[in-house]
Amino acid sequence: MNKKILFALIVVGLLAVSAVSAQNSLLSNNNDDSMYQVSLMQAFMHGEYDGVITVGDFKSHGDIGLGTFEGVNGEMIVLDGVVYQAAADGSINVMSDDEKIPFGTITNFDEDAKIDNITAKDFDDLTSKLDNEIAKYGTNNMYIIKIKGDFSKITVRSVEKQEKPYKEFTEVAAVDQKVFNHTEQTGTIVAVYFPDYMNELNMHGWHLHFLSDDKTKGGHVLNLTDFNGSGQVDEIHEFNMILPTDDSFAKMNFTEDMTNKINSVE
Repeated sequence: MNKKILFALIVVGLLAVSAVSAQNSLLSNNNDDSMYQVSLMQAFMHGEYDGVITVGDFKSHGDIGLGTFEGVNGEMIVLDGVVYQAAADGSINVMSDDEKIPFGTITNFDEDAKIDNITAKDFDDLTSKLDNEIAKYGTNNMYIIKIKGDFSKITVRSVEKQEKPYKEFTEVAAVDQKVFNHTEQTGTIVAVYFPDYMNELNMHGWHLHFLSDDKTKGGHVLNLTDFNGSGQVDEIHEFNMILPTDDSFAKMNFTEDMTNKINSVE
């Protein structure tokens, strides 16, 4: 066969494969597919609450995410590059760059798809609809969805700062969790999804934190009522994690299945 003809056939074949791949990829704009995580869920559940990196370092890895602060000092919401604390007294604070983080996830948000209309009667209804949405793209990927809209009611929690010796988080949530019920709110939910096979590195399924538009209310979402809004989807394909370096982490026993404990506090 003439070499020029053979080369032309190869090029045509590659273009055809590229076209099929593009058609099969429902998401269109994967500019930054890296999820950065501080520590792992199993260590956090066991009581590993000492800070690993600073807020300043954490922000260098993204502009949207969630987590907590040293000693489980409230709930973290990262939105538009600002790191907020939903404190146990119900206040919202912008955290300084020298605050430390024991556990958190963050990425640079790239809109890969939109959800134009979302209505949900409660938490389970919302996460079910989010499940249906990501099923279009593949449930073995990681996702962050930025959900904006109006809530008839939203129930959030925060946690009081812990002192050493640290308790396991199931005990903390049972004793030191503060719950707030807010009505007629407009705001944003940062919804992070990890697939089943990543359970115990992080919690599998959805983890939701809320921040009101007026930046006065927020926390870990426990329930909601009558939500109407929209969403922006970021599909993520890369995972990077930094681990604690202290002796307690190095000697921690990770053989226990923490699935039920993780589910009990979510």
